[in-house]
Amino acid sequence: MMKNFLGEKIYDYRVRENMTQDQLGARYGVSGPAIFKFEKSYVRPSLALWMRMSRDFKIPEKKAVLLWVKSKLPDEYQDCIDLRGTGAAESQGAYAGEGRKVAYAQIHDRDELRATLLRDATIPRGLKGLIKDDELWGLYKPTGREVALLRDSFGKLGEASKNTYREALRIVRDFLGTE
Repeated sequence: MMKNFLGEKIYDYRVRENMTQDQLGARYGVSGPAIFKFEKSYVRPSLALWMRMSRDFKIPEKKAVLLWVKSKLPDEYQDCIDLRGTGAAESQGAYAGEGRKVAYAQIHDRDELRATLLRDATIPRGLKGLIKDDELWGLYKPTGREVALLRDSFGKLGEASKNTYREALRIVRDFLGTE
């Protein structure tokens, strides 16, 4: 399945800015349903529209163009475009943002950790779904170190479900010897 590079960037920006699809669409002169289609990768924005969006998303121009081109390629050719020289490496999970990873292991207050995670648009969607789960915080009480390991070790593999990340947390805990 083709990676949804552009849709993830559009979705992450919209969520980070706390906007509806209609609000984001109005900013760029397109409809809310068009934004939905971009986010789901049913269609891709034109290069001109994508470049306007990417400026607001703070994506360097060269990287924005390469992301747009990469999004058009069949799966077997997507690895031919290397984004490492564009200011920030693009990970398989597309969670690395612009090369800035939050040091979650340094956050010891669980409320602060959760709030920081929920604001971080670079967290993979499945992991973000798990973070939103109140049961996780009540039963599992993840640490910043565990979340960082989930992001860094499992996020690189691509998108996964909330339940998959829950299982990954159990695996991380087995390796760390924490329960």
